[in-house]
Amino acid sequence: MRPHKPLSVGFVLLVFTVFAQTKQEKTPQLLLNAQYVYVEPLLSNGRIVDPNVSAEDRQAVANVSRAIERWGQYKLSARRSEAELVIAVRVGRVASTYQGGHVHIHSSPTGGPPTTEAGPISGGETGPKQDVLWVFALNPDGTLAGPYWKNAQDQGLEMPDLILFQRFKKDISDAIAAQSKKKKP
Repeated sequence: MRPHKPLSVGFVLLVFTVFAQTKQEKTPQLLLNAQYVYVEPLLSNGRIVDPNVSAEDRQAVANVSRAIERWGQYKLSARRSEAELVIAVRVGRVASTYQGGHVHIHSSPTGGPPTTEAGPISGGETGPKQDVLWVFALNPDGTLAGPYWKNAQDQGLEMPDLILFQRFKKDISDAIAAQSKKKKP
C-alpha cells in the first residue's frame, strides 16, 4: 500500500481560488430583495475597517458607488447601519504599508486646560494580488453575514470596465429575470 502524499499548500490554494471564482450556482434571495447597500474597503484578513485605507481602495469604493447609482437596482445608504447589504472592495496588491501620526485632545474632567497626546502610527497588510468584490448581508447587530457573492480578477476594479461589478450586476439581473419567468403562468 502506497502512503498518501499530503496535499501541497499551493494545490489547496489553487483549488480554493478556482472555486471562489466560479459563478455562484444560486443567487440568495436576500441579494434580490435588498434595497439599500453600503460600499466600503475590504482588508485582506476579511475585516472591514476605515483607518489607513489605500488611495486605490478609496477610489474603488467611489467607482463602485457611482456604478450602483447608475444601475438603479439598489440605493446607496449614507450609513453602514442603514444598509441591508455591504459591498466590500479591495484593489489587488500583495502587501502595503502605511505610516503617519495621530493627535488626540483630551478635555480635563476637572475643568482645567485640555491635554494633548501625539504619536506615530504605522502598520501594514498583506492580501491577494487580484482585485476582489464581496457582498455581505448586514445583521441587525452590525456584524456581517456571508459573503453571499464574491469574485476576484486582475484589474477587476479598474475603470471604465469595473469587470467585477459588471459580473455581480449580471448575476443579479439574470437571477431576477429567471425569478420573473418562474412567476409567469
